[in-house]
Amino acid sequence: MNKPILFLAEDEEDTALLLKMIMEEEGYDVIHAGDGKQAQIKIDALPPPALVLLDMGLPHVHGLELLAQIRKKPTWNGVSVVMLTADGDQTHICKAIMAGASDYVLKPFKREPLLARLARFRAPGLKRRTA
Repeated sequence: MNKPILFLAEDEEDTALLLKMIMEEEGYDVIHAGDGKQAQIKIDALPPPALVLLDMGLPHVHGLELLAQIRKKPTWNGVSVVMLTADGDQTHICKAIMAGASDYVLKPFKREPLLARLARFRAPGLKRRTA
């Protein structure tokens, strides 16, 4: 069985490694982009993933611009996009939701609350790791 793909756009290396580890343990294959330009290229080139985790504060291209790119791409339009942000400013969070984000997660995050928030976007047939 092919694992569902999770597309991760995150520039902070430690955060990216942690998210990659967590999501691989949850049964996803993770494709990572380390900045907004890499993310743009991968969004244009890749088939739609099961889920996107998208940092708002990426270098070169802001997360909200990437969200707009995702929502304009017919094959990616229905993909759940969860924004990652260290900025708890409600105005920015509201802009992301209004632009088509499915949800948001504030950084720093804890594993279990993160997984609880992501549970409703879980790829069909993917079982939660229990041990």
